[in-house]
Amino acid sequence: MRKIFKIFLIISLLMLISETVRTQDFAATVIVNFEALPSEARDRLRDFKQQVEDYLNKNKFADDLIKEECKILLTLQFNFRGTNGFDNYEAQLLAGGQWLLEDTVDIIPPTYITMFRYLDDRCSFTYNRAMPFIKNDVRFDSFLSLVDYYAYIILGYNEDSYIPKGGNKYFQKALDICNKPMTDRRGWTEGGTGRPSRAELVQELLNSRMEDFRIGYYEYQNKGVDEVFFSQSSKKPAFDVIIQALEKIAAVKKKEVKTYNIDYFFEAKSREIAQLFSYYGDRSVYDKLMKIDQAHQTVYEEFKAKVK
Repeated sequence: MRKIFKIFLIISLLMLISETVRTQDFAATVIVNFEALPSEARDRLRDFKQQVEDYLNKNKFADDLIKEECKILLTLQFNFRGTNGFDNYEAQLLAGGQWLLEDTVDIIPPTYITMFRYLDDRCSFTYNRAMPFIKNDVRFDSFLSLVDYYAYIILGYNEDSYIPKGGNKYFQKALDICNKPMTDRRGWTEGGTGRPSRAELVQELLNSRMEDFRIGYYEYQNKGVDEVFFSQSSKKPAFDVIIQALEKIAAVKKKEVKTYNIDYFFEAKSREIAQLFSYYGDRSVYDKLMKIDQAHQTVYEEFKAKVK
């Protein structure tokens, strides 16, 4: 009887471990800068980093990830700017999503591919360390909904890298958050300082006019970057796909008045692109990259000067 109980206990434990692993979509890191806050406010935030990391790492955000074995590296950096002396805070948030190329795990440094990076400078929320960190897609919470929004945006970009427009359901979840009833719409539907609101950012991704951007993003990531790293044959076809994908994205930017996501794409990836083409074998390719992404010409000039 005791032996049967032990076997049952082991099976239950294995099932629990399996479920815990399955429900983790992110390997999240939270960075906190509260130098601008008084000492009593810093004390109120002493559990902030761990609570947010636990919330992201222990909750299930994705329905079914297309590639579950590739855990998404999510980074949220909160630069606190002020507080009302109680539980209301103003902050700047740098949100980023990456994934680690599995074949480079044992390489120092390993290779990380950036999916998304964005600086949100209009974050206002209520937080206290006694609040319940319970994921709820129905109710709006000024803080947890902000975290959820960027989790869904990064999930959307992740899925777009595997299937053309595969991230639609996550971008829609992010937009649904923006449309919930709330008392303060700053940052959510009201933009500022030349940056879009959160609603505008995700609405643009779901707009049919941005279809070629999203397809180009998929081709860049899936047919280009992956093949450069993993192909055992000639890598030139993969580099050609990358150039074609970048040209497709640049063509959308020329045609549309506002292309926030394309601007942020090149902002996040210009150095990655320049680094990739250091293995191309023909430094004249940087001249083409400068025409495609004129805003980051100095980055391509820097790498062109290094490549022999």
